[in-house]
Amino acid sequence: MLKLRHLAVAVPLTAILWGCGPEDMQDAGSTKPQSEAGPTLGTATQELGSVGAYSWASPADATSMGSTANRVCFLDRIQGNFVSGSSAVDVFASGGSFYLKGSGDTRATARCAGMTSANALSGEYTWKAAQALPTNMGTATGRVCFLVRVSGSFAGSADWARVYVSGGSWFLFGNSQKGDGGAQARCVTVPSYSGEYSWNSTQSYDTHMGATAGRVCALTYMGGRFDVMGDYIDVYGAAGSWYLGGAAASGPVYAKSRCF
Repeated sequence: MLKLRHLAVAVPLTAILWGCGPEDMQDAGSTKPQSEAGPTLGTATQELGSVGAYSWASPADATSMGSTANRVCFLDRIQGNFVSGSSAVDVFASGGSFYLKGSGDTRATARCAGMTSANALSGEYTWKAAQALPTNMGTATGRVCFLVRVSGSFAGSADWARVYVSGGSWFLFGNSQKGDGGAQARCVTVPSYSGEYSWNSTQSYDTHMGATAGRVCALTYMGGRFDVMGDYIDVYGAAGSWYLGGAAASGPVYAKSRCF
């Protein structure tokens, strides 16, 4: 089956512990394609639509992604050599605008979506490798959460960062063999969101996540070995559909995503 691919870098529209995570966490090594089977909550009507994709590559200054007013931004592509605690990619807000930046030998793409008065964006939640327990991000009812920052060493399957649902709440958790990993996430109120789609680098195909019209998709999981620029995970649109894919040069990499 032909494996879908897109351009390596998106541009602005203006210019586990392996096998030992929470009990309900999906196996990151699964090669089963995920269907678009029904949203977990609410109605089938989606309120968020893409208003732009933005790229950043080291050592450039932060990429401005526009106003924080009525907009939400999230990670869609993570790439590069995550070799130490100083390696990172980050979507952050400052002075009324969203920005995309990182550190170390990394690259990233972020996407922004327009919000209506029915949507409310949370502050940032943080997980650090020293934590024994995941960070509770609140109710899963009417809210979807996604990664906005990952940092630290990713040297193999035991290194990961994850946003997930358990017992009716959202959690942010991870594992870092070197003890230097971290992650941040945000949540936004939505009428519904999809189940979690999975991809890993042993697949011969990218995971289809449904139509692009009236919906966006964000990364919820990063795991594996990222030690050269050829290692990446990616949410992208092609021929009217969203896909989840990536590549691994020297070891397995894993990704998960939700659409909303």
